[in-house]
Amino acid sequence: MYDQCYKQLYFIVYDGVGNSVFLSQVITPLVEMLSKNINLEITLISFEKKQLTTEILATLVPAHDRLHMVILYKQPYWGRFSLLPSVCQLLKMLENNPCQHIMTRGPLAGWIALQAIQKLAQKFPNRFRDDSPEKASIITIQARGLCAEEYRYAHEKQKSSWLKQWWYRYIKNSFHAIEHDVYRSRLSTDYPQDISIEAVSEALKDYLITNFNADPIKISLATRDIPHHIDSRQVAIWKEGVRKELSIPLDAYVYCYDGSYKPWQCIDHVLTFFTDEYTKNPKAFLLILSKDKELFFQAVKQNHVPLERCLIIHIEPHHLYRYLSAADVGVLFREKDVVNWVSRPTKMLEYQAVGLKIIHNNTVAWLVESEKT
Repeated sequence: MYDQCYKQLYFIVYDGVGNSVFLSQVITPLVEMLSKNINLEITLISFEKKQLTTEILATLVPAHDRLHMVILYKQPYWGRFSLLPSVCQLLKMLENNPCQHIMTRGPLAGWIALQAIQKLAQKFPNRFRDDSPEKASIITIQARGLCAEEYRYAHEKQKSSWLKQWWYRYIKNSFHAIEHDVYRSRLSTDYPQDISIEAVSEALKDYLITNFNADPIKISLATRDIPHHIDSRQVAIWKEGVRKELSIPLDAYVYCYDGSYKPWQCIDHVLTFFTDEYTKNPKAFLLILSKDKELFFQAVKQNHVPLERCLIIHIEPHHLYRYLSAADVGVLFREKDVVNWVSRPTKMLEYQAVGLKIIHNNTVAWLVESEKT
């Protein structure tokens, strides 16, 4: 794995390869980094609860002589002490495979990396002397959301016993403490000192500064994982082809919803909005791209959406942009919550990649601010 001819980068993931954005937000940017730097070698480390088969990994990680995949075991989370076995696993890797840069996705992976580096420096102080290549080691922590607030958001509406409610508060507070420890400004006694943070939005950057005392100088906005804009001529070709394929009238005004059927995605709001639009414009058409076809079909009937003006299909991820091109507008509604306000929804980026106008309900700061400029 280690080759001193290359600059070694460790990219650490704690939310698993099963994450819906793993391919678009992790693999694609890493492959692009390799293509732009022939002297770079990347080791992708993912902590998983279950061992993954070679067949599954082959479908997720492309074969590349400078991209390596390592699966480490992840214990159930019950506080920061449950992360210590992960720290030990990473420490063992760092002992045997030196690297110049570590990137982590999220605060949990960041905390694991920070702890491992600290222990490595204590164990092998000579490896971190001023003239050592590892002295230049920098940790970049990708802030993709708010761990504690997302946990709170996912559980606060659940009806549960007082014991479970206590447990939810304990885990939420534990996540908050880890986030503070990872994102806060470094003290002169801290090691390592060279830590940078990538935030996905200005709103998230402001939140990290205000709530975790993050150093503004150390925070940059993430751009590497934003999809490239597709040429408008290609979009036009796809639009005509897909509309013919799906029997959508060429003169229809197509609204698109792309995503799963989740309560926090305000599906009823989306369908009510479209029904209102259809009463104003009979040429309005709703295209739903989702694997949850049956759930959407039932919701469409319950919300009295005209079936002849709606199509629900499931497509493979690599065909996404082609089918999005059939639309004129992308719809993105979210509940009013800090979790959504600081976010940079992947679906928003996908809509923007093919030049779709986005209809939203002013709950995502990125969209609200972009309309002011």
